[in-house]
Formats: sequence, structure tokens, C-alpha cells
Amino acid sequence: EYCRNMLEASVPGCLGPPANERHEFQRLVVKWIGETVERVEARLRQAVDDEDAKVAKAEATNTEAEKAVTDAKGILETKETDLAANKTASIEAAQAVKSAKAGLTEAQVAQKKGDASLAEAGKRKEEFEGALKDHVGYLKEDDGFDANSAKTHTTQVMRIAKKIGLDDSLLTALPSACATTPSRRGSFDKMVLSELESSFQSKVAAVTEEMNTGAQATANRAAAVTAAEQGVQAAEDAQKDADAALAAAQTAQREAAVGLWKAEKGSKEKAAEKAAAEELKKNAEQVLKNFIGYNVLCFNTLRDKVSKAEEDPSQVPATSSPA
Repeated sequence: EYCRNMLEASVPGCLGPPANERHEFQRLVVKWIGETVERVEARLRQAVDDEDAKVAKAEATNTEAEKAVTDAKGILETKETDLAANKTASIEAAQAVKSAKAGLTEAQVAQKKGDASLAEAGKRKEEFEGALKDHVGYLKEDDGFDANSAKTHTTQVMRIAKKIGLDDSLLTALPSACATTPSRRGSFDKMVLSELESSFQSKVAAVTEEMNTGAQATANRAAAVTAAEQGVQAAEDAQKDADAALAAAQTAQREAAVGLWKAEKGSKEKAAEKAAAEELKKNAEQVLKNFIGYNVLCFNTLRDKVSKAEEDPSQVPATSSPA
């Protein structure tokens, strides 16, 4: 501070006189002032270099931040594409479950209907076999034959005979033939009873064949229901997997969106830092420019100025004497 004050106080007295008129001490002070000016200029130039380095660093970090934004946008786009695909897969999986359940319902309805038909055939077989054993069998034997009982059995036989569509002529002859004691029946009555028995036996055979065929159909229907149930289970498992994949895709998409937001925020911050560094560099350059354009120039001008040489009288042109 003391040296600075001394130099400031010495400036007018040392830089004021022309260079060729300064004495030794004044020239020494001018030299000190010049060295100070050079140090100040060097410091200002270093300040510009420092700010330039900061700008370069800010530009590099800003470029990295911009690249991070670009990368984050690419990641988000990929995750959104994956999310859309998983949404479609989830919808399709739900539709597959719906279709599988509809198929199961259809198989169960067919099973119920087919099994009911088979159960009905079993009832018919049981009824025909019972008629052969309990009614036709009674009407064929003399032992224990009774007219009143025969009438009851005949009523049951007629009901079943009508159900199976026995020939009308046989139906007409049947009551009389059944009412006659077996040992007293003529050839016609025996023929009527024989036809009745054959018709019942044929019906039992037909129903048995129907049930045998139906048993395979029942197994097929049961297998179809089992397969449909397995299909529903597989579809539901696939839907769970699709829903899990969708949830994961949604999480990944949200994370990517957050990543982009952070990258854009960071890019804005780095851009602001770059702009601030450029402004500081610009200010440092202006300070240097002002210092060189004014302070250095003024110092150099004062330092290098010299007094005008005294005029040589011999070089002054002669004037004519007045006449």
C-alpha cells in the first residue's frame, strides 16, 4: 500500500516532464511504473485465460449434458415402445382368458347335455329291462298267473309298448293275448307275446348300444372339459405374466421419464453455467481491452514523449531588408 501510494504520488512529477528532460530518479520511477503496468496487464491477460478455460470446461460439461438429454430421450422412447407393446399383450391376454372361459362354458354345457342324454338312455334301458323281467316274464309263466295281476302287468306292458312304437295290430291284440293263461294261448297269442318280447329285447339292445357309444362320447366330453380347464389355467397364467410385464414396463417408463426430466434440468443448469462463464470471460476481455486501450496507451504516451528540439537559427530563412 505504501509503495502504491508512493508511485501514485510520483506519477505527475515523473511522467510529466519529457523523457529527454528527466533526471535519473524520475527515469527510475517511470521504470517502476512501467513494470507495475506490465504486471497488471499480465494479470488481466491471465484472468482472460482463466475465464477462457472455465468457458471451455463449461462447454464440455454442457455438451455432455446435452448428450445425456439425447440419450434419455432415446431411452424413454424405447420404454414407451415397450410399454405400448406390453399394453397390447395384456389386452390380448385378457381376451384370451375370456375366450378360454367361453370355450370352457361351451364344453361344460355340451358335457351336461350329453351326459343328461346318456342318463336318460340308462333310465330307458332300466325301464325296458324291468318290463321284460317283471311284466313280460310274468305274462309268460303259468305259475302264479292271475287274471287280475295279469291285467295290471298288461297295463304296464301296453304303456311301454306304445312308448316304443309297437305295431298297432299287435297293440290291439296284446290285451287279449296277455289276459289268457300262457298254457291256453293259441299260436296267434303266442306270436303276439313273442313279438312283444322281441321288441323289448331289441329296444334294450339298441339302448345298450347307444349307451356304449355314449360312454365314449362322455369320455370325449370330459376330456374336452379338462382340456378347456387347462386352457383357462394357461390363459390366466399368461395373463398374470403379461400383467407383471406391463407393470414392469410402466415402472421402467416412469423411471425413464424421470431420467429425462433430470437430464433436461441438468442441461439447463449447465447451459446457464456456460452462459455465465462466457459473460465473465467477456467482462475480463473488456477490462483488458480498456486497460490496454487507455491505461497502457496513456502510460506509453507519457513515458515516450520528448520535448521539441530547439530551432537552429542558421536554419531560419533570411528576410529582405525593407527598402
